[in-house]
Amino acid sequence: MACNGASSSSGSLTPSCRHDVFLSFRGTDTRSGFTYNLYKALDREKIKTFFDDRTLKRGENISAALLHAIEVSRISVVICSENYASSSWCLDELVKILECQKSKQQIVIPVFYKVDPAHVRHQIGSFGQALTVLKYNEDKVPGWRIALTQVANLSGWTYVDGYESDFIEKIVKEILDVVGLDNYKKKEDVASLNHQNKKTDLTGLNDQTKNNNWANVYNQTLLKLQKNIDGADVYNKTFLRLQKESEEADVYNKTFLRLQKESEEADVYNKTFLRLQKESQDADVYNKTLLRLQKESEEADVYNKTLLRLQKESEEADIYNKTLLRLQNKGGSM
Repeated sequence: MACNGASSSSGSLTPSCRHDVFLSFRGTDTRSGFTYNLYKALDREKIKTFFDDRTLKRGENISAALLHAIEVSRISVVICSENYASSSWCLDELVKILECQKSKQQIVIPVFYKVDPAHVRHQIGSFGQALTVLKYNEDKVPGWRIALTQVANLSGWTYVDGYESDFIEKIVKEILDVVGLDNYKKKEDVASLNHQNKKTDLTGLNDQTKNNNWANVYNQTLLKLQKNIDGADVYNKTFLRLQKESEEADVYNKTFLRLQKESEEADVYNKTFLRLQKESQDADVYNKTLLRLQKESEEADVYNKTLLRLQKESEEADIYNKTLLRLQNKGGSM
């Protein structure tokens, strides 16, 4: 269990936990409004809260000091606002927070400030657009997606409209109930009163009983949160597997459609080729027939010319013969 030991007078539960609450937020969205008001409300209840009010530039690496502040905090309140995912700093914070939740059993309370938890869970809307802009960090994006899904699966608070002060008081009350600070404050008051009235050590036994009751409540809450974490981990692994299968199926379908289109184009090409081949063969037969007929025509023309010439010569010979006979007949009569 993280941060074991006695309570301190500063409001933190144990000496090894330097902060009761760590606030993770997008400064441009909520620093001077909602987050600051939440910080002041926690401070009034003597809840030691880490509130990093520095203005950070996009792309600046998360500092070792800030990572350490997360590690030594008992609770992390993650304020998911519209532009939370547009900051690589905030996303690195979130990954670290969830690592500490798993390794140190820290408590994480998400606050969905004017955003839909489903947009955070599935990285759509402004959260999806933000990750697209941060795609230059391609080695970190898968881990950021898992972290956003995990935090959205946790039990938290959603603010849409209404009085922010009332909404903040509900969050503060939950923090007091979950970590037992309310009982701690009451116990501190009782101890002070006992000291003033010099009561017997029986009060100390009663305090110990109360402390044991608080420990039982804490342990039960911790077990429930651990179960939620394990369930979220299974969900995330299943989601990533299905997402990968979906992408592979999409690639397969695109490849299949491309091959199908190429096959159809090849089929059209083959049909066109066969048609042209057949037309070419038909044209070849036609040309051969034409040449044959042309040759036969030329031969017939020569034959006809020869026939006409012979016929003419025959006629001339016939005239010659007739003339010869006529002359012969005249010569005999003389």
